[in-house]
Amino acid sequence: MTLGKKIRCRREELKMTQMELARKTKTSQPYISQLESDSFSPSSKMIIMISKVLDLSIDYLLVEERRAV
Repeated sequence: MTLGKKIRCRREELKMTQMELARKTKTSQPYISQLESDSFSPSSKMIIMISKVLDLSIDYLLVEERRAV
């Protein structure tokens, strides 16, 4: 699962809008939308903020899951 998909899934689990996440991370809704669509990678500072707001570990956000073959 990509970083963007992890952010979107957790945000939706928390029933939070992109606008709410943007406000809590002091950024904009279009920025959150771009993150969730994997248009670019966020800074380490932003990853830390998102992990705190979404109550996720930084490891979970950054480590891509491997599929069993």
